[in-house]
Amino acid sequence: MTLATSAFHSSVPHPAYASAQPAIKSGGFLSLELLSSGWAGFFAGCLHTLSGPDHLVALAPLSIGRSRLESGLVGALWGCGHDAGQIIFGLLFLLLKDRLHIEVLRIWGTRVVGLTLLLIGATGIREASEVQETGLILEGVDSNMSGGEPLQQAPAAPRKKKVGFTTFATGVVHGLQPDALLMVLPALALPSRFAGAAYLGMFLVGTVFSMGSYTAFVGSCSEALKDRVPKITEKLTWAASLVAVCMGLALLVGQFFGFTLY
Repeated sequence: MTLATSAFHSSVPHPAYASAQPAIKSGGFLSLELLSSGWAGFFAGCLHTLSGPDHLVALAPLSIGRSRLESGLVGALWGCGHDAGQIIFGLLFLLLKDRLHIEVLRIWGTRVVGLTLLLIGATGIREASEVQETGLILEGVDSNMSGGEPLQQAPAAPRKKKVGFTTFATGVVHGLQPDALLMVLPALALPSRFAGAAYLGMFLVGTVFSMGSYTAFVGSCSEALKDRVPKITEKLTWAASLVAVCMGLALLVGQFFGFTLY
C-alpha cells in the first residue's frame, strides 16, 4: 500500500512547476495527497483487520444469533477497542522505547490473546448449551400439553449477552500487540505529516468499518438460516466457539514449542 501511494504521489505534477496561482494549485495538491493517503490507510486498516485469524475467530461466537444491527455494533465496538489498544501501545513505544522489550511483550501479548480466545469460546459453548437445554424443556412442555397434563410455566430461552465493556476490553487486548508498530511505517514513508496523519486516522476508521461489516454479515447469515435450518444457531455457535478454543490452545502451546500461527 505504501508503494502504491508513493507511486501515485510521484505521478502527480508538483505545484512548484506551475507558473500561475501557486497557492490554489498547492492547496489542490495537498487535498489530493490527503485523499489518496486516507484511502490507502482505510484499505490497509480493512486488510489488516480481516487478515488476522485471531480477530475473525474471536468475533464469530459473539456475532452468531444476533440481529444485523446488533452484530454490527459488536464488531464496531470491538474495532474501537482494537484501535484503542494500538494507540496505547504506540504511545508506550514512543515514551518508553528504550525500556521496552518487544520480544517479551510479543510473547505475553500472544498468551493473553490465547486466554481471551479460550474465554470467548467457553462463553459461547455455555450459551449454546443453555439454549439446547431450554429447547429440550420446551419440547417436554409441548408433550405434556398434548397428553392432557396441566400447562407448566415454560422458561424463556436465554439470549445473547448485551454488548458492553467486555467486548471493548477484548478488542483492547487484541490491539496491544507489537504488530501495531507496522501501521506506523507506511505513515512515516508518506511525503508530509498531514498525509501521515490522514493515513493513520483512516487506518483506524477502516478497522472499525471492517469489523462492523464482518460481524453484521455473520449475524445476518445466522438470522437468515435460523428459520430454514432447525437449531442452526446453536450448531454455528458450538462450531465457532470450538474453533476459538482450539486456536487459543494452539497459541498457548505454540509459546512453549517456539512456533506461531501468524
